[in-house]
Amino acid sequence: MSTDTNTIINLAEKIGLALSETEEFKQKQEAEKMLRQDAEARKLIKEFQTLKNSYERMEKMGHPLSEKNMEQLKKAEEKAMANPNVKNWYDKTQRFYDLVIEVNKKIQEGITV
Repeated sequence: MSTDTNTIINLAEKIGLALSETEEFKQKQEAEKMLRQDAEARKLIKEFQTLKNSYERMEKMGHPLSEKNMEQLKKAEEKAMANPNVKNWYDKTQRFYDLVIEVNKKIQEGITV
């Protein structure tokens, strides 16, 4: 039995819609909403992301990170995660992505028959 591409794409869309109706997705969306309403949380995330991006660019240019760099990054992450809205957003996002990973594993199992 052959399945055409449109059928596969339609099934993928149905999976996406089903994922959007899960409790994990709804909680992630609510956490994102709370994060957008918290200026301090957004500032902390931006500071962490800016530092992380800067260090990633350094590494790509062949400059290894020092212990001081790693410590600064760790402190920025800890500072951000100390904010309840950041922590909640991170946890809920991770939970949803864990579900997506499980779905992808099942798709891979179907491919490797």
